[in-house]
Amino acid sequence: MKTTLFVSFCLILFFHTGLFAQPVLSLSPVITTDLTAPLQLVNAGDGTERIFIVQRGGTIIVFNKSYSLIGTFLTVSNVLSGGERGLLSMVFHPNYKTNGFFYVYYTNAVGDLELARYQVSADVHVADPASKVILLTLPHTTYTNHNGGELHFANDGYLYISTGDGGGGGDPLNNAQNTSVLLGKILRLNVNTSNISPYYTIPVTNPFGNEVYAYGLRNPYRWSFDRLTQDMWIADVGQDNFEEIDYRPADSSKGVNYGWRCYEGTSVYESLGCGPIEDYTFPVYQYPTPSPGSVIGGTVYRGNTYVSFRGYYIAADYFSGIFYKIKYDTTNHTANTTTQALTPKAIADFGETEDGELYAVMLSSNSVYRIISDGPLGYTFIGEGNWDIAANWSNNIIPPAILPAGAEIIIDPKQNAECLLNVPQTISAGSKLIVNPGKKFNVNGNLVIQ
Repeated sequence: MKTTLFVSFCLILFFHTGLFAQPVLSLSPVITTDLTAPLQLVNAGDGTERIFIVQRGGTIIVFNKSYSLIGTFLTVSNVLSGGERGLLSMVFHPNYKTNGFFYVYYTNAVGDLELARYQVSADVHVADPASKVILLTLPHTTYTNHNGGELHFANDGYLYISTGDGGGGGDPLNNAQNTSVLLGKILRLNVNTSNISPYYTIPVTNPFGNEVYAYGLRNPYRWSFDRLTQDMWIADVGQDNFEEIDYRPADSSKGVNYGWRCYEGTSVYESLGCGPIEDYTFPVYQYPTPSPGSVIGGTVYRGNTYVSFRGYYIAADYFSGIFYKIKYDTTNHTANTTTQALTPKAIADFGETEDGELYAVMLSSNSVYRIISDGPLGYTFIGEGNWDIAANWSNNIIPPAILPAGAEIIIDPKQNAECLLNVPQTISAGSKLIVNPGKKFNVNGNLVIQ
C-alpha cells in the first residue's frame, strides 16, 4: 500500500539518546590546483552551492559544488598584498539572489583598511568591476600587521566586520580600548542597496553611537556566527603568551570588552588606565602561544553529514597544526576542549558551504581540504523523486539499505517535490529517520522500523 506522509512539523520516526565519543577529524583534499595564496572560502547562499575562494592578491575565483573551476569571479582593484595585507574577506548580501550585492574587505594601495561593495554582472559567474563603491576606509599606514579581518551578516540583517588594533607590539596607540577608534573592534553597519551615497548607516542600537559593536581585540583575523544559534565566536591572535578564543551568546554580544591590551587572555598585560576586572570578558579557551603561533578561528559545525561532530566549534593554530575542538555547555557555561594534530599546516580559514559542511583553506600549499569526522553518518534527501538516485542525496551517497545505529536520514526534498521510497529501507534500533517540516515523504510500503 502506498502511503504519503506530509508533515507540518519535524517528524522523527525513531530517536536514539546515546552519546558518542569526541569526534576524530581528518582532512581530505578537494581543491589542489588553480589557487594562489588562498585566504577564505565562502558561499553565496543563493542555492547554487558554488564555492568562492578569496585570494590574497585580490582575485576571487569560483568553483562548482563538485570542486571544478568555473573561472574568475572578480579581481578587486586597488589591493596592496603581502604578509598580513591583501584581500582578506568577502561576504554576500543576505538577499544576493535578488540584488546581486557582495562586500569585500582589504588593504588598499596605501595600506589603509577598506570596505567596498560590488554587484554581479549579467553573467552569474562574473562580477561587474565597474559597480565598486567604497563604504568605509580606516587609516592603517603606520604598521603593516593586525588588519583583521572577516565579514559576516547576522540574522538581524546587519554587516559585521572584525578589525585589528592597528599593529605594532602591545597596541602602542591603545586603539583596542578606545571606543572612538574603529581598530581592534567588531563593527556593525546597516548597509543599504542604494546606488547613491551613503551606502550604510549606523544602527541605532549600536552601544557607542558609532560603528563599534564590541571592542578590546588585538587581531581577530577569523571569527564567525553559529548559523543555528547566532552565538559569536572570535579567535583573537595573542601577543607573546596566549592565543585566545572568545565566545558570547547571541543575546549578550553587544558592547563587550574582550580585554586587550589590559589583558592578554586572562593575564594582565598593561594595567595602566584599565578598569576593574569585572569590566572585561575573558576567553572560553586559551593556550600558550607556540613559537611561533597564531590562532585561526573557525565555526560551529552544523552540517548533516557527521552526526557526532555537530555542535562542535573548530579552530586551529596556523603554525603548529593543532586543532581545537570545543563543545560549549550553555547550561553550565563551560567549554570542553580537546586537541588533535593534523597536516598540512598553515590554515588561513575555515569556511562553510551552503549545506553547512566545513572546509579548511591552506595558504602555504594553495589548497582546500574538506573536514571529515569519524562516527555515524547522516544522509539528507535534497532532490525530488526516487530514493535510489544518488543525485537526490547530499554528497551523492544513498543511505545503506540497513541504516546502522547512530546514523540518520533527513528527508528534505526540493520545494513542492516529494521523496519516493521506491526500494526497501530498514531503520535500525539506535538510528533516526527525520522528515523536515512541510516536506512530502512517499513511503510506498518499503520502510521497516526495527
